[in-house]
Amino acid sequence: MASVGKSLLLFLCLVSSIVFVTPDDIPDDWPPKDEKFKYEAEGLYAEDFDLEIGKGLKTFERNLDDVFTCRLSYEIPKGETETWRFTLNTAADKSSYSCFAERPGPTNSELNFKQFKMSLIGVNEINYGEAYGEPSVSLPAEEYMVDKRKMEVLSLDGFKGHLSRLLAVARPHSVHEEL
Repeated sequence: MASVGKSLLLFLCLVSSIVFVTPDDIPDDWPPKDEKFKYEAEGLYAEDFDLEIGKGLKTFERNLDDVFTCRLSYEIPKGETETWRFTLNTAADKSSYSCFAERPGPTNSELNFKQFKMSLIGVNEINYGEAYGEPSVSLPAEEYMVDKRKMEVLSLDGFKGHLSRLLAVARPHSVHEEL
């Protein structure tokens, strides 16, 4: 019975600390429509960007630690603009780098991609690469491949156009020291 009383007291303390915000308290220009999410920290970079729709191949790329670059190339012939998130990070010991390009949030991408390619620059080996049609369901093997020689995750001729997430993990070039 004492634990119920403590739980009730904790619940009441939490409820009393909640700040209620009414629509009148929120500025008309919030959240800023022209500002995208962007976050930088040691070994981490994340940014939201709008996929460009239209003719031809489009490219979006970012760099981390002046060592690792991740480039997303894609073609989307038509559709409505979607915001995607690009995230690069490194292990604490700099033993690996990773790159994610994904539709953030709970909704799947509604776009029909013609092709895609994630290229990794500044690494010498891709340890893992994956492409997802739905956020937690990998594309079938006949729709994409991981090219370890070229350091790429890319669509194949059998790609059906649905993509929600791409990711790759790789080892950086090792520093050679003279003995």
